[in-house]
Amino acid sequence: MPYCTACGAEYKQGAKFCGECGAGTEDHTPAAARRPAAGRVSGTSPETELWQGKPAGISDRLKGLIGLNTTRYTITSQRIMVKSGLIGKDVEEIELLRVNDFSVTQSIPDRILGIGTLTILSDDASSPQLPFRKIRKVQTVKDVLRQAVRNEKVANNISYREQI
Repeated sequence: MPYCTACGAEYKQGAKFCGECGAGTEDHTPAAARRPAAGRVSGTSPETELWQGKPAGISDRLKGLIGLNTTRYTITSQRIMVKSGLIGKDVEEIELLRVNDFSVTQSIPDRILGIGTLTILSDDASSPQLPFRKIRKVQTVKDVLRQAVRNEKVANNISYREQI
């Protein structure tokens, strides 16, 4: 398969434009000489942490003072993780490829405190809804997650089409 000389993304043979960056594919470089950009080949890029946080409600802050706030939310370049538990640990993971949608809810007291709940909706059988409860700067976290999901789906050549 040929690769775009502008961004390194793979495109279909015969395409006139790159599906990722929109650059023209009319290039006289032989396909064998083209190489993808570093980190663009699916499955070969290392997993990097994009965001990590804890619940930040009033009761959660008090728990944090004495070391009992054990829930930790993590978004990486490939998956979402929720770890909780003081003695026994419970870890829930969702691959970014399985994420369908997300929503943000904030009550009036939450808005005053600058926190909110981010709910992730996915195709995962064990946890179709995964809430990140009472997190700070919830809109920023949602934007980080949205971009990570888009990047992972593009890296794995996954696209959705709705037929009406």
